[in-house]
Amino acid sequence: MEYRRRDLLKASLFTATLLTVGCSPRLAEREEFIRPPGALPESQFRATCIGCNVCLNLCHALKFNSLALAGGWRNFGTPYVKDMRDYPCTLCMECPKFCPTHALQPVSIEKVRMGMALIDLSLCLGWNGDVCLSCSKACPLGASIFDFYPGDWGNQPMINEHCKGCGLCVKHCPVGISAIRVLTWKSYDQKKNDYRSGVERVLAMNPEKRYAWVYDQNMPKILEAGKVLERETR
Repeated sequence: MEYRRRDLLKASLFTATLLTVGCSPRLAEREEFIRPPGALPESQFRATCIGCNVCLNLCHALKFNSLALAGGWRNFGTPYVKDMRDYPCTLCMECPKFCPTHALQPVSIEKVRMGMALIDLSLCLGWNGDVCLSCSKACPLGASIFDFYPGDWGNQPMINEHCKGCGLCVKHCPVGISAIRVLTWKSYDQKKNDYRSGVERVLAMNPEKRYAWVYDQNMPKILEAGKVLERETR
């Protein structure tokens, strides 16, 4: 009965929004979102969240502006972290305290599992001959989240599975469009084996092959990433 009431409320809000702002009922339905800290497992979260905007309003009042409300029927009105390049979650841990339905559960920072950040080795300065520690410095739990493979080609950072998925590393990456992206845990589980295999291939490259990989393949991409950001911020 409780689920039925919540579904009815969501349907009413969805219809009201369509009528008010003229949205198409065929709103793009994304399957995965990075939820705020303390979110219940996805299906439970959608069933429990009533789209009350308390977390979003609190986030905006605190000037973090990290949250937005999802569209589409299944996720309509539910909060997610909208833009980690500019507005990552700061892990202030305030929104779970005020969630009226407990769709967001109060947890310690150490137990947050919003998502998993992956470094694109082809864009990361630390994997392409530079010593860049921007991501690990930005991480509130850097010492436990980051591992390094220091060598002739840089400090070569890796993010381990203690990652919280807040996206602060995404924002502070100096590469134009960021060399880091945050995946949901579901998406990460599907990609992690291929990703780890790619890391091992890079680490096993001989000097000649690594040189070609860095300077012939990666440096043009890194330079283009800077140009993309410059165009977007004009």
